[in-house]
Amino acid sequence: MRKGIKDSKRRNENEKKHRKTAKICGLIFVCFLFVYGGIYAVLHYQVNKQAEDKICEGVFIGRVDVSGMNAEQAQNAVDKQAEVYGKQKISLTAEGKKAEVTLEELGFDISKEEKLIEEAVDYGKKGNVFSRYAEIRKLKKQKKTLKPVYQIQKEKTEKVLKEKVESFLPKAADATITRKDGAFVLTKEQQGKQLDTNKTIDAVNQYLNKDWNGGAGKVEVVSTIKKPRVQKEDLESIKDTLGTFSTYCGSGQSRVVNIINGVKKINGSVVMPGEEFSAGKAMQPFEKSNGYVEAGAFENGELVQSIAGGICQVSTTLYNAVIESELEVTSRQPHSMTVNYVKPSKDAAIAGDYKDFKFKNNLDTPIYVEGYVSKGNVVFTIYGKETRKKDRKIEYVSEVISTEAPKKKFVAQPGSAIGAMSVTKGTHKGMTARLWKVVYEGGKEVSREIFNKSTYKPSVTTVSVGTASSNPEYTKQMQNAIKTQDESKIKAAIADIKAKEAAAQAPVPAPQPQPQPNPPAAPQTAPQGQQ
Repeated sequence: MRKGIKDSKRRNENEKKHRKTAKICGLIFVCFLFVYGGIYAVLHYQVNKQAEDKICEGVFIGRVDVSGMNAEQAQNAVDKQAEVYGKQKISLTAEGKKAEVTLEELGFDISKEEKLIEEAVDYGKKGNVFSRYAEIRKLKKQKKTLKPVYQIQKEKTEKVLKEKVESFLPKAADATITRKDGAFVLTKEQQGKQLDTNKTIDAVNQYLNKDWNGGAGKVEVVSTIKKPRVQKEDLESIKDTLGTFSTYCGSGQSRVVNIINGVKKINGSVVMPGEEFSAGKAMQPFEKSNGYVEAGAFENGELVQSIAGGICQVSTTLYNAVIESELEVTSRQPHSMTVNYVKPSKDAAIAGDYKDFKFKNNLDTPIYVEGYVSKGNVVFTIYGKETRKKDRKIEYVSEVISTEAPKKKFVAQPGSAIGAMSVTKGTHKGMTARLWKVVYEGGKEVSREIFNKSTYKPSVTTVSVGTASSNPEYTKQMQNAIKTQDESKIKAAIADIKAKEAAAQAPVPAPQPQPQPNPPAAPQTAPQGQQ
């Protein structure tokens, strides 16, 4: 029994201890809440003293102090500083030379500027009250600098580099080939350098964001080795005549001046494997300043005077040398009317930007184009490395499919008498033709195919018809007939007028004398013996 009483007392004492401990813990917790609440209230007050739209004191964007500013004010301050930076000069150097340019010329600006301003405004305003207070507290000891990313614009920088720096770099020089006294003379190529615009822009941006102090600076432009398009070892394969052709042009005419000038601009051209050559581009511009004069040329079915008239004979002669070499023709158009220096379908016209002769070097080795004018002949020869069979021969055969007579245009000629008709210009027939390519091997024909088709317009033949007459009515009759442009009516009018004129000029016959009546016969007297 005593043992039970003791256990009961012990339990009561333990319960009292537990209740006491619980009270103490509760009191401590209440105190903690009170202290925490007080601290939180103080911190909350501290972090919210700064206006929500204002930047905290001690915040910088680059070198610009934006403390206490709102977003718009900070934007203006940063933009103003960017304008100052834009006036700073940067020396772009290459090959020991330099070009001074302003950052403004390079299109200097700040990348993602709005996001940077937003970050400045939000500093100390995001997260819980403790982290915000820590950020703000830290500003009292050390400023917060948000680093802007400076950059330059590609388009403006490319323009500056091209205009002011590119000339500093040594240019690549192609190997050359010329013919002298029937032999080829070669010169070696020279390597050059070319700007690497993208890497130069990267170098400038890296300098601005890493080493730049906000003032004048210097950056070495980045360049790469530029190999020449044509190298001497490539040209050493040019030894054989692949094709040659000539046309007669005469001498002493203004068109011959143009032909000689055009040939000179093509002579010596080297066309590398896979490259396309444009005869028009090689000879342009067709202007007096480029050595051309006025001469006859086809225009709208008529022969007119035009700058560089006759230049098509150059492209035509080259065309035939090219097809003899069996190079790939990529662009060829016939003349509007037939020409007299080659057969139909063997011509190649050049006109404006809509007619050009172009060919592609479809060989694995380069070719050399030689052209000259001698003794009234235009000559083009293509040289390269011959790969065709020795017994292979080609022939191009012109075939006329159909013809069309020239159209006539009748014009009045007041200075000539009625009945006079003369052709003053235009006698070209219209024509449809095709060119056959015939291949022989070992003297035997192995293929025959249509190489091209051409259509030529007839010229307008101008016929002058006389209308002069002393009789205004006849002149008017003749003019009306000409207006019909009907040759049969014109000839009929001429015949009618001629007949009228002939009739008017015929002499009037003299009046014939009228026959007189016979007098009455005298009465006969009978002989006296018979009465």
